Amino acid sequence: MRHHEQHHGFGIGHGGGRGEGGFCVCSQCGYSEPHRAGVPCKTLYCPECNLPLLRSEVSGIKTNQVSTDEIKKDTVEKKERKITFPKVVAEKCTGCQQCISVCPRDTIVLKEGKALVITENCSNCKICMRVCPESAFILE
Repeated sequence: MRHHEQHHGFGIGHGGGRGEGGFCVCSQCGYSEPHRAGVPCKTLYCPECNLPLLRSEVSGIKTNQVSTDEIKKDTVEKKERKITFPKVVAEKCTGCQQCISVCPRDTIVLKEGKALVITENCSNCKICMRVCPESAFILE
């Protein structure tokens, strides 16, 4: 291996070993573009939703295939930016599950008959807030 290859992203591990191929996909709307070697998907943003793109082997499909390390890093970044996330006001929630059925990241669960948002994997798309017939969501 030549010296310049060792320091310019040619197989030293900084790209996670994924290289060329695959797609950068929006977890909310499914927008995708071909992945470019050397450009991490998370540095690209969806032109529709303004969310960071995620790596996928499949184009244009909403995906939850996110590694545990990516979720942890994303959670830390969200806390640093002080982003508010949808939260359910239990007294208003009727348990209709409409929010659960539309969540693109499957981050809403039913607990004791009420919706609960798991913010660690939440893309903050707020679709749940728009579909809730009881307006049971607040930002917190």
